[in-house]
Amino acid sequence: MPQRNESAELARAVMELIDQGHRRISRRLDLTRLRVAGLLAAQGPMRPRDIAGALDLTASATSRHLTALEREGAVAVEPDPDDSRTFLAGVTADGRAGIETAVDAGAAVFARVIADWPDEDVTAARVLVSRLNEAWARHGGSAAPPAVPGWQRARHKDA
Repeated sequence: MPQRNESAELARAVMELIDQGHRRISRRLDLTRLRVAGLLAAQGPMRPRDIAGALDLTASATSRHLTALEREGAVAVEPDPDDSRTFLAGVTADGRAGIETAVDAGAAVFARVIADWPDEDVTAARVLVSRLNEAWARHGGSAAPPAVPGWQRARHKDA
């Protein structure tokens, strides 16, 4: 059973890393907006429903983020030539510059956090985190625990 304990400890460490990073970053930056803009930068103009599907967002969250990004000048919308009921959203030059600035700022902060690490540790961490991301992508939604309503958790815990 040591492997199970090590897996649980790894999960805790990853969750703590995500939590710390998110708390520090989200004060200055909306990560979901960055993901939306990044997707548009990589894929080109997309319909809102396709953005929602690609990023696993609700329609209303996608609309909110697109509205905010458009207001900031990071995204421009145009009529969809194939479907007059919707539109295409695409990243602007300002949006691309904003993505680059955010990524550079994040990389700089991260570099300061690990500045005292030996190069071998940085390389090993990069390789392992990349492997973890690949495994996560392969398992997709199947890696998530089954959803149990809060009022049933106590009953399921004992079962």
